[in-house]
Amino acid sequence: MTLNSKILVLFVVGGICIALSAWAGKIYFQHVDVATSGDTLIAEVTDKGGTGLPHIGGSFRLIDHHGNPRTDADFKGKYVMVYFGYSFCPDICPAALTNMSEALAALKEKAEQVHSLFITIDPERDTIAHLARYIESFHPRFIALTGEPKQIEKVKKAYRVYGAKTKPDGTSTDYIMDHSSIIYVMDRQGRFIAHFNHATPPHEMVRVLDELIS
Repeated sequence: MTLNSKILVLFVVGGICIALSAWAGKIYFQHVDVATSGDTLIAEVTDKGGTGLPHIGGSFRLIDHHGNPRTDADFKGKYVMVYFGYSFCPDICPAALTNMSEALAALKEKAEQVHSLFITIDPERDTIAHLARYIESFHPRFIALTGEPKQIEKVKKAYRVYGAKTKPDGTSTDYIMDHSSIIYVMDRQGRFIAHFNHATPPHEMVRVLDELIS
């Protein structure tokens, strides 16, 4: 290869690298929309077009609070808010579910375009009957899901959820769970596109969901 040829190759490769870097940066900045309150992140629209998405979510087989088998396929075709928690949670989970309920109520007829799932991280205590009683306190569009411990661990892993007993020795049924607290928003194809936390105000959830639905 001549010197001129080597220079030409280096020029082309360098141009490609620069172009790819600019393209990646364009995708990132086009698809991130962050809302903050003080120093607290309350909502983030990660992506609207299916590019640059973190790998969150996936297939699952669980049981709803009516005792019916449910899979991820049952919820495709509409937007989905997914929250992982447990019914014995003293504060964070009720706060998240209450804010989600108020957001759904504020969406009015548009709430028909949103499934809301509460997936337990404590299948030992969150039986079907117990979840049926618990979920009555929240918006009627909520579906509570439980399953065998292995099924719960699989869906936790798919959504990158942390959850563990504070007393893992099994000597007491009186325990609390340490867990992450993220409300995942999935698009109509089951892809992760946005998230909230348990402190996100209902009006902020409405703003983001309304934008996505529209």
